[in-house]
Amino acid sequence: MFIEWFILITCILSAFISISFVIFVIFASSIHSISIALTCHSSITVIIANIVLVLTTIFMLKINFENNNLWCQIDAYCFQVSLILIYHSYYLQAFHRFSSVVYHHNVYFRTYHIFLGILILQWIFAWLYPFRLLKFGLFTYNPIINACHLDWNLSHELFLLLSIEYLIPLIIDAVLYTSLIKHSHLHIAQITHHSVTQHRNQIIISQEQRRIKREFKMLKRILIFYLALVIMDFPSVILTIIAAIDSHDSISLQYSYKIILVLISCILLMISICQFILTPSVKTLIHDYIKRRTNQVFG
Repeated sequence: MFIEWFILITCILSAFISISFVIFVIFASSIHSISIALTCHSSITVIIANIVLVLTTIFMLKINFENNNLWCQIDAYCFQVSLILIYHSYYLQAFHRFSSVVYHHNVYFRTYHIFLGILILQWIFAWLYPFRLLKFGLFTYNPIINACHLDWNLSHELFLLLSIEYLIPLIIDAVLYTSLIKHSHLHIAQITHHSVTQHRNQIIISQEQRRIKREFKMLKRILIFYLALVIMDFPSVILTIIAAIDSHDSISLQYSYKIILVLISCILLMISICQFILTPSVKTLIHDYIKRRTNQVFG
């Protein structure tokens, strides 16, 4: 009972913080950009995941799904959709960061159109792929946890789902960030070489160096989110591997499933808090507002 209430409170708090972030960004027109829009989109996916987790926890506490299996399966379906949306939203941020550094002279990558197109495709895919699992009734009700989930015995389906939901987006993130770091180091070396051999305009050089340093700071912020995403669904991967090689079903489903939900809820709360703390433009705007209010009070 304590675990369910902990998940419930954590998710409600996380959803409240993420909603506050989205509202703050909407009204702070001075910081509107593609980067902020993508960050805001990730916050919306976190809100969706928290809402689904809240409903899942309430169902686990209050509702017996044994005679209402359809709603149970829909809840499990929405849970998987929300996780796909979260993981895929962050590789879109990685792609934007990569394109803004590597192709910063290309106007096409500074418009909303390409990112809006990818975003729409992500949402369509996120809702369509798990629908196959729902259609064939692969989300099964388990009275031990009073919830539906993909059967541990369906190891092939579990690995496929985790690959699409978890592994592939993280691999794309890693490839983009690694390429970004290599390109930035190479560009810094080129700037240093040209400044010595060709006596380039020092203003241009300093501007390029500031831009790269700014991108590196942003990269550090995104890497924190990346590590959080790696941790969030990692127990699911481990338990899926154990279930695939364990023929005696020795896994305690009740505690395994609850551990997964607790970890996901905690990571979602951490992501919600970090959106405020680690988004530079938002952090600066809040800091300036607090400073102005302090000066008004003591001025």
